[in-house]
Amino acid sequence: MKDKPLSQQAYTAIKTKILTKQFGEESYTSENSLVDELGMSRTPIREALYQLQNEGLVKIIPRKGVFIQKLSLKETRDNYDLRLAIESHAIKLVRDYLTTEHFVILEKIVERQYSLLENNNYYEWIKEDERFHRFFLELLDNTVFLDLADNIRQRVYFQPDPIYRNEYYAESTKQHSQLIEQLKTKQYSQAEETLTEHILRGKRNFV
Repeated sequence: MKDKPLSQQAYTAIKTKILTKQFGEESYTSENSLVDELGMSRTPIREALYQLQNEGLVKIIPRKGVFIQKLSLKETRDNYDLRLAIESHAIKLVRDYLTTEHFVILEKIVERQYSLLENNNYYEWIKEDERFHRFFLELLDNTVFLDLADNIRQRVYFQPDPIYRNEYYAESTKQHSQLIEQLKTKQYSQAEETLTEHILRGKRNFV
C-alpha cells in the first residue's frame, strides 16, 4: 500500500474506517482529526475526502466538518431491492456464457474468503465479496449497471455485530459456493433463490 500515492492511501484508510464502522456511532469527523490519525498532510486527506464525497459516502461541509452519509431505513431497503434486481438481471444475461475459466476465478475468490476468515481479516474479506459480486456485472460489460451497483453496495453494506461477524461472513461465503455450484450445473432457479436470499439477508438485518 505504501507504493500507492498518498491520496490513494488516505482514500483506502478512510473508506476502511467507514465500511467497518470504525467511526462508531459518530456520523462526523474532521480533516484535522484525520490528519492526526493517518499521519498525513492535508492535501492527500482532502483529495481522498472529495473522492469519497463523489461516491456518496461522505458530505463535506465547509467550516463544519465531514459527515458520514447515512441512508434512512426506507432508502436502505429500497437500495437492497435495487441491488438484487441489478445482480439478478446480470446473472440471467451471462449465465449461459460462463466458462470453466470463469468458475475457476469465482472459486478462487471463495477460497480466499475462507482463508481470510480464518485470520479474522474482515476488510480483505469485504474486498473479495465486492470482487465476487462485480464479476457478473463486469462480464455483462454494462458500465451503468456496474457503477450503480458499486454505489449501492458501498452505501448499504451491512456490518454485523463483531460478536457474530465471523459466523455471518462464513454463511455468506457458503452461499457464494452454493451459487457457483448451481450456476455450474445449470440449476438456474435454485441459483436465483440463493442470490435472493444472499442479498436480502443483509436487508433483513436493517429491519
